Amino acid sequence: MTNQTVRVLELLKRFNNGKIVCIKHLQNEHLWDSKSEKTIQRDLHIIKEIFPNSFELVRGGESGCYKAITKSFFDNFLDERTLSIVVQAFSISQHSNFFENLNIEESDKRLLESKMREKEKIYAFKNKPLENKTDTDEIYKSLEEAIYHRKKLKILYGCDKIYTIKPYKILFMDENFYLASEVIDEKFLFSIFRISKLKEAKPQSETFHHNQEIVSFIKEMQTPLAKYTKNYKETLIEIIVEIDNKKARYFKAKKHLLSQKIKEQKEDGSLIFAYKVTQFEEIKPLIKKWLPHIRVISPIELREELERELKEYLANR
Repeated sequence: MTNQTVRVLELLKRFNNGKIVCIKHLQNEHLWDSKSEKTIQRDLHIIKEIFPNSFELVRGGESGCYKAITKSFFDNFLDERTLSIVVQAFSISQHSNFFENLNIEESDKRLLESKMREKEKIYAFKNKPLENKTDTDEIYKSLEEAIYHRKKLKILYGCDKIYTIKPYKILFMDENFYLASEVIDEKFLFSIFRISKLKEAKPQSETFHHNQEIVSFIKEMQTPLAKYTKNYKETLIEIIVEIDNKKARYFKAKKHLLSQKIKEQKEDGSLIFAYKVTQFEEIKPLIKKWLPHIRVISPIELREELERELKEYLANR
């Protein structure tokens, strides 16, 4: 293992044991002897990148000291349930320079891959990314660089569409990866691009600042069909639907959209739900999937739209 890997593992062990880690004290220990504060901060940053909520600065005490937020987080890190999630995260990491950033040696990487394969004998994840990793490795690295450093990005989308965009996040939605971006175009203030359709992605030298409303919008997105407009929260559409008693339990057990809320439970067991969407197209696939067990109560315009589409479909059969 590299010296940095040894140092990071030692820090993990100390956090796991509930110890407080202080930069000033570490500089007097053999592992960090003659190491600068910046080097130690880099070691801590590696842990923070993988476990964002793993440790925090000790308040009101000695400066430059950190402690684990919850000791149990590290205690449970390698349990079966957590490793099942890591299997999926591992597949995503293959797109990027994740292992390079961690400075993991080939022997360590092979060990981790072996552990992941063991778990795949037990767990089967059907909702996997559809993109082919081999063709997009370099593109993902470029996207990561541009997003992390907030650099404008020039992309070739499809065969001939060139855009200069401000990239915000890589999203995994509906079994595909998307790039959520502010677009430098008056017609399209915000767009998500299917990463599998990106042919080129080149970070530019020019940087940009985040639009905080777009940051908020990305956090609240429910589907790839979400439509951004300025002051989007003021224009959200409330959708009221009724689920019959035969299928109500499937909606009680799972939120089909993040905004789903129960408004009423009827005596016969049917349920009234409310959703908030940016446009009708966001909720249409859900409604169509659950026909005939779902009924649109409001808005009437949505119900009429769906009726027209259903009649057209049946007429063309």
